Amino acid sequence: MSAAGTMSAREALEHELVTWLNARFAPDGPPIEPDTPLFSGGLLDSLRILELIAWTERAIGHEIPDRAIRTDNFASAARIAELFAAGGPDAHR
Repeated sequence: MSAAGTMSAREALEHELVTWLNARFAPDGPPIEPDTPLFSGGLLDSLRILELIAWTERAIGHEIPDRAIRTDNFASAARIAELFAAGGPDAHR
């Protein structure tokens, strides 16, 4: 079995998200890690967060409710995976 086959949903989402973030927002810069601050580090702004939300919704297969769209919920890839990998918080299915 591959390493990906033994990952939890949270670990898999975190891995996919970090890969996407690096390809999309840091192709030539220092790599984005799971705990890299996305806002305070200047990687995301008001337009890029919309792209991140859309990517996350596609990855988890459902809409993220407006009340869950807060900068603290999208502070890092690790935080996003922790909150949304298992369908929380308050996921719309």
